[in-house]
Amino acid sequence: MNMMEMVLALFAVVFFSSIALTYNRHVQDQNELLINATQYVQATQLCHTVLDEIDAKLFAKMMSFSSILSTYHNSTRTIDLNFPGDTYQISIEAVRCDSIGVPLTDVPVNDIFRRVRVTATTPGLKVPVTLQRLYTKTHLNL
Repeated sequence: MNMMEMVLALFAVVFFSSIALTYNRHVQDQNELLINATQYVQATQLCHTVLDEIDAKLFAKMMSFSSILSTYHNSTRTIDLNFPGDTYQISIEAVRCDSIGVPLTDVPVNDIFRRVRVTATTPGLKVPVTLQRLYTKTHLNL
C-alpha cells in the first residue's frame, strides 16, 4: 500500500465517520422533538381533564357556580405518570372576569363570569401548556 492509498483510506474513514455522526445527531434531534410533542399532547390532555372536571361538577350540581373560586383558585396538582416516567405540575387559577375573560379588579354585585386557566409543565417540555375556559352563571348552575 503506497502513500496515496493510505491517504485515500484515511479520507474514506473520515468521510464515513462524519456521515454517521451527522445521521446520529439528526436521529437524536428527531427523538427530542418526538418526546416534546408527546409531552405536549399529554399536558394538553391533563389540562382538559381539569376543565372537564369542573364542567361535570357544574352539570351534576355537585358544585355551585359561586364555589368555583373557592375550590380552584391558586390550586396545584402533581400528576405522576409511571409508564413514561413524567411528572406534571398542574396549576389552576380561577378569577372573576368580564365576558371576554379579562380579570376584574373590583367585584361587581352581579358578576356572572369566571375564567379558569390551567397550566401544565414538566421537565423537558419546552413551552408550558395553558388552557382556559370561561364559565357563565345561569339558572342551571346556581
